[in-house]
Amino acid sequence: MRINKYLARCGVGSRRQCDEYIKNRKIKVNGNVIDNFSYSVRDSDCVQYKGKNLTFVVENYIYIVNKPRGYMCTSDDPRGRKKVIDLIPVNVRLFNIGRLDYNTTGIILFTNNGDLANSLLHPSNQVQKKYYVESKENIKNNDIENIRKGLFIPGFGKVRADITLLESKKNSFIWNIILTEGKNREIRRIFSYLSNKLKKIHRYEFAGIKLGNIKSGKYKKISYREFNKFTSI
Repeated sequence: MRINKYLARCGVGSRRQCDEYIKNRKIKVNGNVIDNFSYSVRDSDCVQYKGKNLTFVVENYIYIVNKPRGYMCTSDDPRGRKKVIDLIPVNVRLFNIGRLDYNTTGIILFTNNGDLANSLLHPSNQVQKKYYVESKENIKNNDIENIRKGLFIPGFGKVRADITLLESKKNSFIWNIILTEGKNREIRRIFSYLSNKLKKIHRYEFAGIKLGNIKSGKYKKISYREFNKFTSI
Protein backbone atom coordinates (compact mmCIF):
# COMPACT_ATOMS: atom_id res chain seq x y z
CA MET A 1 0.00 0.00 0.00
CA ARG A 2 1.32 3.45 -0.94
CA ILE A 3 2.79 5.29 2.05
CA ASN A 4 0.35 8.23 2.10
CA LYS A 5 -2.68 5.93 1.95
CA TYR A 6 -1.21 3.81 4.73
CA LEU A 7 -0.68 6.89 6.91
CA ALA A 8 -4.23 8.07 6.26
CA ARG A 9 -5.61 4.68 7.30
CA CYS A 10 -3.57 4.94 10.49
CA GLY A 11 -5.38 8.18 11.31
CA VAL A 12 -2.47 10.54 10.70
CA GLY A 13 -4.43 12.78 8.33
CA SER A 14 -5.78 12.97 4.80
CA ARG A 15 -3.49 11.71 2.04
CA ARG A 16 -2.72 15.29 1.06
CA GLN A 17 -1.74 16.11 4.65
CA CYS A 18 0.35 12.94 4.83
CA ASP A 19 2.25 13.99 1.70
CA GLU A 20 3.19 17.17 3.56
CA TYR A 21 4.40 15.14 6.55
CA ILE A 22 6.56 13.05 4.22
CA LYS A 23 7.87 16.20 2.54
CA ASN A 24 8.73 17.69 5.95
CA ARG A 25 10.56 14.47 6.96
CA LYS A 26 8.21 13.59 9.82
CA ILE A 27 7.71 9.96 8.76
CA LYS A 28 10.07 7.08 9.47
CA VAL A 29 9.99 3.51 8.16
CA ASN A 30 12.08 0.97 10.05
CA GLY A 31 13.92 3.79 11.81
CA ASN A 32 14.80 5.72 8.64
CA VAL A 33 13.24 8.97 7.44
CA ILE A 34 11.19 8.29 4.32
CA ASP A 35 11.01 10.88 1.54
CA ASN A 36 9.89 8.59 -1.29
CA PHE A 37 6.23 9.40 -2.00
CA SER A 38 5.80 6.20 -4.02
CA TYR A 39 7.09 3.91 -1.26
CA SER A 40 4.86 0.87 -0.74
CA VAL A 41 4.49 -0.22 2.88
CA ARG A 42 5.08 -3.92 3.58
CA ASP A 43 3.51 -5.99 6.36
CA SER A 44 6.87 -6.24 8.13
CA ASP A 45 7.51 -2.46 8.11
CA CYS A 46 7.46 -0.38 11.29
CA VAL A 47 6.07 3.05 10.39
CA GLN A 48 6.41 6.00 12.77
CA TYR A 49 4.98 9.51 12.93
CA LYS A 50 6.63 11.93 15.36
CA GLY A 51 8.47 9.00 16.92
CA LYS A 52 5.34 6.95 17.64
CA ASN A 53 4.61 3.58 16.06
CA LEU A 54 1.48 3.60 13.92
CA THR A 55 -1.28 1.00 13.92
CA PHE A 56 -3.03 0.25 10.65
CA VAL A 57 -6.82 0.43 11.01
CA VAL A 58 -8.56 -2.05 8.74
CA GLU A 59 -12.11 -0.75 9.11
CA ASN A 60 -13.42 2.79 8.74
CA TYR A 61 -15.79 4.05 11.41
CA ILE A 62 -17.93 7.14 11.75
CA TYR A 63 -19.10 8.26 15.18
CA ILE A 64 -22.23 10.40 15.43
CA VAL A 65 -22.02 12.52 18.58
CA ASN A 66 -24.66 14.75 20.15
CA LYS A 67 -22.43 17.58 21.38
CA PRO A 68 -23.57 19.17 24.64
CA ARG A 69 -23.27 22.87 25.37
CA GLY A 70 -19.94 23.79 26.94
CA TYR A 71 -17.71 21.34 25.05
CA MET A 72 -14.82 22.04 22.68
CA CYS A 73 -14.46 20.24 19.34
CA THR A 74 -10.68 20.51 19.23
CA SER A 75 -8.52 17.61 20.42
CA ASP A 76 -6.47 19.89 22.65
CA ASP A 77 -7.51 22.94 24.67
CA PRO A 78 -4.92 24.99 26.59
CA ARG A 79 -7.65 26.19 28.96
CA GLY A 80 -8.54 22.65 29.97
CA ARG A 81 -12.18 22.82 28.93
CA LYS A 82 -14.22 19.68 28.28
CA LYS A 83 -13.74 18.13 24.83
CA VAL A 84 -16.21 16.24 22.65
CA ILE A 85 -13.56 13.65 21.72
CA ASP A 86 -13.46 12.53 25.36
CA LEU A 87 -17.08 11.38 25.06
CA ILE A 88 -15.93 8.58 22.71
CA PRO A 89 -13.94 5.93 24.66
CA VAL A 90 -11.74 4.51 21.87
CA ASN A 91 -7.99 4.08 21.46
CA VAL A 92 -7.98 4.96 17.74
CA ARG A 93 -7.09 8.45 16.57
CA LEU A 94 -10.24 10.23 15.39
CA PHE A 95 -10.78 13.36 13.31
CA ASN A 96 -13.67 15.70 13.97
CA ILE A 97 -15.45 16.54 10.71
CA GLY A 98 -15.95 20.27 11.05
CA ARG A 99 -16.69 22.03 14.31
CA LEU A 100 -19.45 23.40 16.47
CA ASP A 101 -18.62 26.33 18.69
CA TYR A 102 -18.52 26.09 22.48
CA ASN A 103 -22.18 26.95 23.08
CA THR A 104 -23.70 25.22 20.04
CA THR A 105 -25.25 21.77 20.50
CA GLY A 106 -26.06 18.91 18.19
CA ILE A 107 -24.58 16.56 15.65
CA ILE A 108 -20.88 16.37 14.93
CA LEU A 109 -19.12 13.48 13.21
CA PHE A 110 -15.80 11.87 14.06
CA THR A 111 -13.96 9.36 11.88
CA ASN A 112 -10.70 7.44 11.75
CA ASN A 113 -10.52 8.07 7.99
CA GLY A 114 -8.62 11.28 7.22
CA ASP A 115 -9.59 11.21 3.54
CA LEU A 116 -13.28 11.01 4.40
CA ALA A 117 -12.98 13.95 6.79
CA ASN A 118 -11.16 15.99 4.15
CA SER A 119 -13.77 15.14 1.50
CA LEU A 120 -16.71 16.14 3.67
CA LEU A 121 -15.09 19.47 4.50
CA HIS A 122 -14.12 20.38 0.93
CA PRO A 123 -16.16 23.41 -0.25
CA SER A 124 -16.79 21.87 -3.69
CA ASN A 125 -18.96 19.14 -2.13
CA GLN A 126 -21.51 21.66 -0.78
CA VAL A 127 -22.32 19.46 2.21
CA GLN A 128 -25.58 20.50 3.86
CA LYS A 129 -25.65 21.34 7.56
CA LYS A 130 -29.10 21.83 9.11
CA TYR A 131 -29.87 23.77 12.28
CA TYR A 132 -32.67 24.80 14.57
CA VAL A 133 -31.97 28.33 15.75
CA GLU A 134 -33.82 30.35 18.38
CA SER A 135 -33.57 34.14 18.36
CA LYS A 136 -35.04 36.84 20.56
CA GLU A 137 -36.48 38.89 17.69
CA ASN A 138 -38.04 38.34 14.30
CA ILE A 139 -36.20 39.04 11.04
CA LYS A 140 -37.57 41.44 8.46
CA ASN A 141 -38.70 39.93 5.16
CA ASN A 142 -36.13 41.86 3.13
CA ASP A 143 -33.34 40.64 5.44
CA ILE A 144 -34.56 37.06 5.01
CA GLU A 145 -34.38 37.47 1.24
CA ASN A 146 -30.88 38.94 1.51
CA ILE A 147 -29.75 35.98 3.62
CA ARG A 148 -31.12 33.57 1.01
CA LYS A 149 -29.51 35.41 -1.89
CA GLY A 150 -26.28 36.31 -0.10
CA LEU A 151 -25.83 38.79 2.74
CA PHE A 152 -22.65 40.86 2.74
CA ILE A 153 -21.17 41.32 6.22
CA PRO A 154 -18.38 43.93 6.41
CA GLY A 155 -15.08 42.43 7.48
CA PHE A 156 -16.28 38.89 6.82
CA GLY A 157 -17.75 38.67 3.33
CA LYS A 158 -20.89 37.20 1.84
CA VAL A 159 -22.90 34.55 3.66
CA ARG A 160 -25.78 32.61 2.21
CA ALA A 161 -28.33 30.36 3.93
CA ASP A 162 -31.72 28.81 3.39
CA ILE A 163 -33.77 30.22 6.29
CA THR A 164 -37.40 29.53 7.25
CA LEU A 165 -39.41 30.62 10.29
CA LEU A 166 -40.88 27.57 12.02
CA GLU A 167 -42.48 29.02 15.15
CA SER A 168 -42.92 32.36 16.88
CA LYS A 169 -44.07 33.55 20.28
CA LYS A 170 -43.18 36.38 22.62
CA ASN A 171 -39.40 36.99 22.55
CA SER A 172 -38.80 33.64 20.84
CA PHE A 173 -38.50 32.87 17.14
CA ILE A 174 -37.52 29.38 15.94
CA TRP A 175 -35.77 29.12 12.57
CA ASN A 176 -34.72 26.27 10.32
CA ILE A 177 -31.40 27.17 8.71
CA ILE A 178 -29.48 25.18 6.09
CA LEU A 179 -25.85 26.00 5.31
CA THR A 180 -23.56 24.61 2.62
CA GLU A 181 -20.50 26.88 2.67
CA GLY A 182 -18.99 25.95 6.04
CA LYS A 183 -17.62 29.37 6.97
CA ASN A 184 -16.65 30.07 10.56
CA ARG A 185 -19.56 30.95 12.89
CA GLU A 186 -21.84 31.91 9.98
CA ILE A 187 -25.10 31.81 11.91
CA ARG A 188 -23.78 33.87 14.81
CA ARG A 189 -22.33 36.43 12.40
CA ILE A 190 -25.64 36.76 10.53
CA PHE A 191 -27.68 37.38 13.67
CA SER A 192 -25.04 39.66 15.17
CA TYR A 193 -25.03 41.75 12.01
CA LEU A 194 -28.83 42.05 12.28
CA SER A 195 -28.52 42.96 16.01
CA ASN A 196 -30.72 39.98 16.84
CA LYS A 197 -29.76 38.13 20.03
CA LEU A 198 -29.42 34.36 19.73
CA LYS A 199 -30.75 32.05 22.42
CA LYS A 200 -29.81 28.67 21.01
CA ILE A 201 -28.18 26.96 18.01
CA HIS A 202 -28.70 23.23 17.55
CA ARG A 203 -27.48 21.25 14.54
CA TYR A 204 -29.74 18.29 13.80
CA GLU A 205 -28.32 17.02 10.51
CA PHE A 206 -24.94 16.89 8.76
CA ALA A 207 -24.25 15.49 5.26
CA GLY A 208 -27.55 13.61 5.25
CA ILE A 209 -26.88 12.04 8.67
CA LYS A 210 -29.60 12.86 11.19
CA LEU A 211 -28.98 13.10 14.92
CA GLY A 212 -32.15 11.17 15.63
CA ASN A 213 -32.71 10.08 19.23
CA ILE A 214 -29.07 10.16 20.35
CA LYS A 215 -29.09 11.87 23.74
CA SER A 216 -26.89 14.84 24.62
CA GLY A 217 -23.36 13.70 25.42
CA LYS A 218 -23.90 10.28 23.82
CA TYR A 219 -22.74 8.81 20.51
CA LYS A 220 -23.53 6.14 17.95
CA LYS A 221 -20.98 4.28 15.83
CA ILE A 222 -21.83 3.43 12.24
CA SER A 223 -19.80 1.67 9.57
CA TYR A 224 -18.58 3.28 6.37
CA ARG A 225 -21.14 1.18 4.50
CA GLU A 226 -23.97 2.52 6.67
CA PHE A 227 -22.69 6.05 6.17
CA ASN A 228 -22.86 5.66 2.39
CA LYS A 229 -26.57 4.84 2.62
CA PHE A 230 -27.25 8.39 3.82
CA THR A 231 -24.82 10.50 1.82
CA SER A 232 -23.51 10.71 -1.74
CA ILE A 233 -20.10 12.12 -0.74
